[in-house]
Amino acid sequence: MTSSQAILNGDRLALARLLTQVENDSPDGHTTLIELFPHTGRAHLIGVTGAPGTGKSSLVNQLVLHFRKTEDKRVAIVAVDPSSPFTGGAVLGDRVRMRDLSGDPGVFIRSMASRGSLGGLAHATANMVQVFDAAGFDIVIVETVGAGQSEVDIARLAHTTIVVEAPGLGDDIQPSRRASSKSRISSSSTRQTAPAWKTPRRRSNPCWNWRTRPNVYSGIMAQP
Repeated sequence: MTSSQAILNGDRLALARLLTQVENDSPDGHTTLIELFPHTGRAHLIGVTGAPGTGKSSLVNQLVLHFRKTEDKRVAIVAVDPSSPFTGGAVLGDRVRMRDLSGDPGVFIRSMASRGSLGGLAHATANMVQVFDAAGFDIVIVETVGAGQSEVDIARLAHTTIVVEAPGLGDDIQPSRRASSKSRISSSSTRQTAPAWKTPRRRSNPCWNWRTRPNVYSGIMAQP
């Protein structure tokens, strides 16, 4: 039995092997991808992005629990972690926040390092998504690295993009400057409302003068 046939038959071990080959850009991985391509195009791809620490992994955990308990969907997760610019290694710790999903045969979690790629995804992320699609998963969720203002590759790959935000960050001008905000389909805030002292007393005015700008955030600056 070939690797592609084993994956189509639901062999999880063969699937794990192929994902490693795809991530390492091996010739065998390319060959199997070509064989699996006719079986793709059925999964719905959800991208989850946002700044570091906003709760992307926790949100993915709850989304998958919902899909499994209420809709009985098979779900695959691709969690992309940043690679160290010094050692090239990655913690790959996103799955630690998804312990509720361990042991579920309808869920497959794959962590991967960005390996220096910019844009929020790794070079092989799109190919991994195709593998999960061909393997029969109904939903594929891609969690990007902690994203800033220009990491918008997920919007080109996903059918649905969720931008996870923390409340109270930036002023009225900031959302218009964020490229990720322009590409969002859904926005989610996963944090409890910030205490009153963390909330700016006044929103910035487009006509503010630089001499009076410190007063805009006096509510924050008063704290150590």
